[in-house]
Amino acid sequence: MNDALESTSSPLSTLSKDITDPISDLSTRINDLSTRISKTRTNENIKFSLNRFFQRIFKRQKVYFARTINIGKNATLSTGSTKFRNNAVCNTKYNFFTFIPLVLFEQFKYFINLYFLLIASCQFIPQIRTEDPITYWGPLGFVLFVTLIKEAVDDTIRLWRDIEINNQKYDKICKNGNIIVKSKNIKVGDLIIIEKDKRIPADVVLIRTTEKTGACFVRTDQLDGETDWKLRLAIPFTQNLAEDSEILDLDFEIFAEKPQKDIHAFVGTYRINTVEGVTDGGLNVENVLWANTVLASGTAIGLVVYTGRETRSVMNTTLPESK
Repeated sequence: MNDALESTSSPLSTLSKDITDPISDLSTRINDLSTRISKTRTNENIKFSLNRFFQRIFKRQKVYFARTINIGKNATLSTGSTKFRNNAVCNTKYNFFTFIPLVLFEQFKYFINLYFLLIASCQFIPQIRTEDPITYWGPLGFVLFVTLIKEAVDDTIRLWRDIEINNQKYDKICKNGNIIVKSKNIKVGDLIIIEKDKRIPADVVLIRTTEKTGACFVRTDQLDGETDWKLRLAIPFTQNLAEDSEILDLDFEIFAEKPQKDIHAFVGTYRINTVEGVTDGGLNVENVLWANTVLASGTAIGLVVYTGRETRSVMNTTLPESK
């Protein structure tokens, strides 16, 4: 009888083991995954804290101001200053002096890399040495060398792109006729002619287009990722002028809000004094062309309101992180 009971219990115990083993294995895997996630979050929190710490110490808080632009005269900020940002594009992360220090900082701001550096440095202390220093410094030096080469190549590519963009040429309307200016030399208050399929060099208020209605379309995929064209409208009064040169003869003033990141909003006003009276009105996002968008139809004339680092595109740009 005992033999019968043992033979009966044996399959049951085998079945129980077959069930509990996978459950135990699954539980172990879940615990391992939870531990990995916890470590990842800890590293991210340490990285975030270090970034915020250094930003608070070294990064200056930028202050922006509204501006008033009188065509044919110097534009002024709300503070009364006539100094504005230059329009040179600079997407490079390093220069000759900051290259090595910044690359090293980008690598060792991660806790795990900093920990490995400390362990490698300890190998030079005889009392706590555990291995030959070359076993630590060899791989570390190789990784740093490859990183330096990669960052140098990437930053050189960005430099050549910046040079190409900064040297693009545009027609600027002046009282003595049009002159050609490079993108990097465009200033707030300039009247710029933008042709079809050309990049918008700065944030501009749309003054005139070749369409009778004053409408034009722009491609904004480089700015917001949207592939559909956006409709933009010129100021009605300047659109109805007979010649482009007549714009410079106007007593024409535009007020623009201080620079901000929102590419879907703009607040401004215009005021035109003529012998018949005063014409004024409001300006919104439909009346402006943002830098780094592309004119998709016709030819347009724009009045520059923001340049360089005060343009919407630059304010929304973040430098790529080192890997």
